[in-house]
Amino acid sequence: MDIRSAPLASASAGGLSTTDAFYELDALVFATGFDAISGALRQIDLRGVGGATLASAWAAGPRAYLGVATPGFPNLFIVTGPGSPSVLSNMALSIEQHVEWIKDCIGYLTAHGYVTAEATADAEAAWMEHVTEVAYSTLFPQADSWYLGANIPGKPRVFTTYVGGVGPYGDKCDHVAAAGYEGFALGRFLSLNVRKYQLNAAWLQW
Repeated sequence: MDIRSAPLASASAGGLSTTDAFYELDALVFATGFDAISGALRQIDLRGVGGATLASAWAAGPRAYLGVATPGFPNLFIVTGPGSPSVLSNMALSIEQHVEWIKDCIGYLTAHGYVTAEATADAEAAWMEHVTEVAYSTLFPQADSWYLGANIPGKPRVFTTYVGGVGPYGDKCDHVAAAGYEGFALGRFLSLNVRKYQLNAAWLQW
């Protein structure tokens, strides 16, 4: 069934009709319109340095360093966010890997007297450039799919899932940690402005 050339016309108890034919179905799963990778986070009023919202920071498309942090939002850790293997991996294992990595990062900050960790703009840009390069070596970006956000009217089309594999991704995360959280600006002071906005979303922060 190609609904581009023969659009859906109607649904009934027995199946679906297009402008060309009727298709009998036992079950119909509605899975259109979901705003993958970034939709849930954009709906929360998350604010970073200077009160900037995450939605405005991602106006040109969702981005994050390793899929776990984004510049301007110190101490905001994202699980399976843009730039991580996320939906192209076993999600339960990827979530576990992220949570363990974030836990170790917090432990490192505490042990070394730091109170903030913020992804740098350069690190995020370099990582997302790599994510894009790897993605466009495949056929994934050639389809107008939710992988690109093409199912959401007006959403910038950015391929945000890392397709290089869970193994290489995990190795990169381990390297970053071993290098003292390379690509993160670590701070010993938490400004009152940052503290104010972080308390508003404390359940997502440490």
